[in-house]
Amino acid sequence: MMKINFKVTPDVEAKIERALRKSGDFETGGILIGKKVEDNSFEIIDVSISDEDNKYSIASFIRGVKKSDLLLRKHYKKKSGYYIGEWHSHPKFSLSPSRQDIATMLGILADDNYGVMFNILVIAKLNNNKLDYQGYFFHRNLHEIIVLEKSPAPNK
Repeated sequence: MMKINFKVTPDVEAKIERALRKSGDFETGGILIGKKVEDNSFEIIDVSISDEDNKYSIASFIRGVKKSDLLLRKHYKKKSGYYIGEWHSHPKFSLSPSRQDIATMLGILADDNYGVMFNILVIAKLNNNKLDYQGYFFHRNLHEIIVLEKSPAPNK
């Protein structure tokens, strides 16, 4: 099986943790901005917190587009990163993707409007009041989901 690593910057971890604390028992999420660091290694450098539409429940989340679009434009203009995937929380469930999560990620791969060959899904939650998360890699040419291996966050 292919091994793929991912790093999440400390700033991004803090941003996700704040969003999880704010949303409590309800799911939240947004997009991932990142970059390829080397073969089979990615770094997540920013995330959107798409809370503008208030479409949350304990077991679902619908990402708004306004904040995500603004974040994408900011990074595109600076050439600092690009759309690399999606993230959301599972406050009451495991860090494994649900059938709906998998269908959503495969749908993004099939959608020419996204124009991506791969995407990453990060699922996060607070465990014992501490941020916990897991990443998953989806690719148009793979018939499997690859569980990403966490690399230590880069030092600033």
